[in-house]
Amino acid sequence: MNLLHFVPYDARVNRPRLLRPAPVRPPATELRSLFVLSLPRSLSSLLYVAAARAVGLGEPEWTTDGEILNRDRVPRRLQSLAPVDERFTLLGVAPHSFLHLTAYLDRTALRHGYAYKDVVQPFVVGGWEGLAEFEVLKVRRDVAEVAYTMLRREWFYPARAASVFDTHPWALVEGLVRADAVLDALPGENVDYADAILDHSALEAALSRLYPATPLASPRYIDRRFIHTRRRLALERRDSLVFRRLEWMVSEVRDRLQLDEPRKEIVEALP
Repeated sequence: MNLLHFVPYDARVNRPRLLRPAPVRPPATELRSLFVLSLPRSLSSLLYVAAARAVGLGEPEWTTDGEILNRDRVPRRLQSLAPVDERFTLLGVAPHSFLHLTAYLDRTALRHGYAYKDVVQPFVVGGWEGLAEFEVLKVRRDVAEVAYTMLRREWFYPARAASVFDTHPWALVEGLVRADAVLDALPGENVDYADAILDHSALEAALSRLYPATPLASPRYIDRRFIHTRRRLALERRDSLVFRRLEWMVSEVRDRLQLDEPRKEIVEALP
């Protein structure tokens, strides 16, 4: 069943740009940088901006919302500074690209004063030793919801990480389930998407745990427009047979992966 048919080192480059004046606190350069990680379509951009403002961290000027590994989020004139245009890259499948991406992170992601984000390279970030030098905020969203939104946008690249299922959309779901498992295994603080869309407290609490000695500005991102969109999307999923089928597929994939040995490159990508 094709569900898609049914789904209506250059200091100049790394100079911090504070997203909002911060309260009295240690200079940003003394704070460990933050890495926000999530699956795609998980409110990560909005939470990234709110978190960076709350802590007082800078965003690299050549990225959009700090998305350091996504060439599509880099201004065209600066794309030569971005990594290769890869997504859901696996060590065993594309070792040269995988190692190029981790070397790029080593060279580009500064350890103090910045906020970064990634949603397209969970296996690369999961296999990158340098992540241990950052504070990590993980935005966790229900995999079926992510699959539903990606199908609507015709974003199929998570299927590259599938090894058991090879038909659409099963491979997409498998890739997302595997990526979610990588994020789950990484150290860091979790913010549940379902909590974050209701109020600001979940993000605020997570940031307080990551930066306990830092005075934080209150993260604010929910307004009337946000509430309207939240209600509309919830009603849409509630009435969607496609979404219910995706929930079932996620459960089936997880059960199957418990029985099947993962491909070698998946194991290598895990921390």
